[in-house]
Amino acid sequence: MVNRRPTRPLAFRRFLAATIVLSLLYVGLLAVSRLSYFRVQSVEVVGNTHETAGQVIAMSGLDDHPPMLTLNSEAISRAIAELRWVSSVTVARHWPHRVTLTVHERSPIAVAPDGVGVLHLVDGSGHQLDPATVGVDLPHLAAVGGNDEWPFDRWARPAATVARRLPTAFAGHVRTVSVDTKGRVTLHFTTPVTFYVGRIDRLHAKFVAIASVLAERTLAPNSYVDVSVPSAVTVEIR
Repeated sequence: MVNRRPTRPLAFRRFLAATIVLSLLYVGLLAVSRLSYFRVQSVEVVGNTHETAGQVIAMSGLDDHPPMLTLNSEAISRAIAELRWVSSVTVARHWPHRVTLTVHERSPIAVAPDGVGVLHLVDGSGHQLDPATVGVDLPHLAAVGGNDEWPFDRWARPAATVARRLPTAFAGHVRTVSVDTKGRVTLHFTTPVTFYVGRIDRLHAKFVAIASVLAERTLAPNSYVDVSVPSAVTVEIR
């Protein structure tokens, strides 16, 4: 009896051959990508106003001319977002060696004091921006209670949320948006009139209630209006 050596199935041999070919292609492609021609040579920065192009590129690490093939867009975006004014970044590769960084900057919606009382611009998430210029016409945020140096991106964030969502109907009349450690918000108008909003649930209904009160009656100075329950608004003088 003749013993025959087992042969590998044809499908397996084809798989093995394909694996070897793909591995060689990958190694070759990787080697080519590391040539200077396929490294980042040109970076365009658009959308930036407060951060310079040089700052953006330095944070991105693209000034080290990394290979185009191995660029990590998410890592680049996270690094650039460390800059104070940057909210997010879109990274676009243009082969063979050009990259465009589209910067989306934060928009100031209010001002708030830091730990030593210096007013800073604040965006809608409570993020601290640059010191405010004298006479800037934005609502003030106030954190009532607590001793954090900058609480507006933590427990005092509801104040920034409300300031961001103030409707144009009365936004220009709001002097201060204050919040306590339980997340209850109060609007202090320039009149002076105070609107107690409470927690920031049902904000749209509460804003509608405020607009209705302002449209339907003339409030005496120092009026305190409670709209925390939009369907049961109360008004008193304090």
